[in-house]
Amino acid sequence: MSSDPIVIQKQMGITHAEFMRLLSRALGSDDYTINGKVIDYSPKPGASFNIQLGTESVRQIALMKMPTMPVTLTIVGISDDQRAAMLLRFDRAYQRGGG
Repeated sequence: MSSDPIVIQKQMGITHAEFMRLLSRALGSDDYTINGKVIDYSPKPGASFNIQLGTESVRQIALMKMPTMPVTLTIVGISDDQRAAMLLRFDRAYQRGGG
């Protein structure tokens, strides 16, 4: 387990309101703090999962408009296996159906 931060940047098709609505499910916990566009979650002592929300925008393809927002995840003090499980939960919470 490394104490060096792991930084993951995502471009998500979501609004701030939708993101916040699903946040507890994505983290598997309600025990987090929100300060503006920054969410801090400590899954265990000495570990942190920080989420920085970027500015919402709209992507337009022909007549279709989709929300988009950059999201930066910074993870510290979490083993590779735990990090993989956390990211899987996070991604599944925000996954949208389609086909």
